[in-house]
Amino acid sequence: MEKLKGDASSRQYYRGKGFIRVVYPPEMRDSFFNYLKWYKIYKKYSLPVPELYDADFVNLEMIVEDLGDTNGVDYLNSIKLSINKKRFVEEVYQYIKVIQSIGESEEIEAPTLPAEKELNFFLNHCVGCLIPEEFKDFLEELIEFTLKRIKTIPLKLAHRDYHFRNIMVKNKKVYIIDFQDTLFAPEFYDSASLMFDAYIDLGKIRNIEKDLNELDYRIVALQRNLKALGTFCFFGFKEGKEWFKDSIPNGLNYVKQHLEILNPEFAESWEKLTGKSIKNI
Repeated sequence: MEKLKGDASSRQYYRGKGFIRVVYPPEMRDSFFNYLKWYKIYKKYSLPVPELYDADFVNLEMIVEDLGDTNGVDYLNSIKLSINKKRFVEEVYQYIKVIQSIGESEEIEAPTLPAEKELNFFLNHCVGCLIPEEFKDFLEELIEFTLKRIKTIPLKLAHRDYHFRNIMVKNKKVYIIDFQDTLFAPEFYDSASLMFDAYIDLGKIRNIEKDLNELDYRIVALQRNLKALGTFCFFGFKEGKEWFKDSIPNGLNYVKQHLEILNPEFAESWEKLTGKSIKNI
């Protein structure tokens, strides 16, 4: 079997004839069983996920449908007409409401987004490699501001990592992958993850989200993009996966856009931070 390029985890992937073999390391045992749990639930609600053919509970391996190599970013970039790009984004966006409805329809046991932990992850992995140490006090103030606001926002069930690289397209059909971390998160979380996906800038297409410029929406988007920057720094600078650095400029720009709406003074400080940080990529 052909070994495939990994993702932002320690899972290993191998391609066979018409299937993918996924191997989980022992430390990801919980993630393995969470995948099986959410697979059944997503299928029950007719969400488009790859077929699960077999699972080895002892060796933590599973055989899943091979969806090919075209993710949502690739597919969007291949579409020439703006109207068709918008239709594709709308199709992907609609499934967010379905996921939220699961949490409203059933007694679901799921964790809650660890927002503070994620923001500390951003701080610990971005300062010193991407962001100069001189901005640490500002970032601590920004994190405190974000956490205070985000705690007031109602929770909804969320995929947690709903971006276009976790969307696959096979024979023009959309599939959702990497859903094992489904949890309760502040409302708008999946939408913000999609509309402000650092892997691809949607531009005006993101106006399909009617709450785009609401303060609650932007505070959730701010937290999400800071968390994503932490991921890009960790894998790009510390794990040697250079391709993660490619998405840092979009992430920095999105944070500035959010702060211009939420707190103009913070936006000015962030612009100074960006000017010095961009040189480190």
